[in-house]
Amino acid sequence: MNEQNLKIPNHVAIILDGNGRWAKERNKKRTEGHKAGYENLKKISRHILNQGTKVLSVFAFSTENFKRPPEEVNFLMNLFIEGFKKDSQFFNEENIKVVFSGTKENLRPDVIKAMEEMTEKTKNNTLGTLNICLNYGGRQEIIDAINKIKETDAIIKSEEDFAKYLYN
Repeated sequence: MNEQNLKIPNHVAIILDGNGRWAKERNKKRTEGHKAGYENLKKISRHILNQGTKVLSVFAFSTENFKRPPEEVNFLMNLFIEGFKKDSQFFNEENIKVVFSGTKENLRPDVIKAMEEMTEKTKNNTLGTLNICLNYGGRQEIIDAINKIKETDAIIKSEEDFAKYLYN
C-alpha cells in the first residue's frame, strides 16, 4: 500500500505495558523502565498526533495497578507529578492538548492537582488530544456510570444514552 492510500485513524489507543520487562532485560530497576516509558510516551504522542490522528489514548495506570507493591505505586505517582509539572511546556510547544480519563478515587491530592494543572495549561492546544487514562478500569467505569444514572433517574434506551455517562 502506498502512502497516498494510507488512512489515518481519528483515535489511536495504546496500553502502556512492558516497562518492567524492558528494564529487567537490560539489568535495570523496574523504575528505570517506567522512566523510559514516560519519556517514550512524549515521542510517541508527538509522532502520532503529527500524522493527523486527533486523539491518542494511553492506558498509563489502571485501577488494578494499585495492587502492585506500595513502593512501585508511590514511584509511579511521583513520576506522574514530576512529568506533568515538567512537561506542560513540551505539550504546549507541540500544540498537544492533554486530558485525563479515569476516576480520581484513591489518587493522592498532589497527583490530582498536577493532572488539573496540566489540563488547564494545555486546554487551548489544537493539534490533537493526548488522553491519559490514569486510575482507569473498565469495570469501575461501568459502576461509576450506573451510579451517575441512578443519581439522575435517567432512562437508558441505547448505547449512545449509556455512553453519555462514561468517562470522557
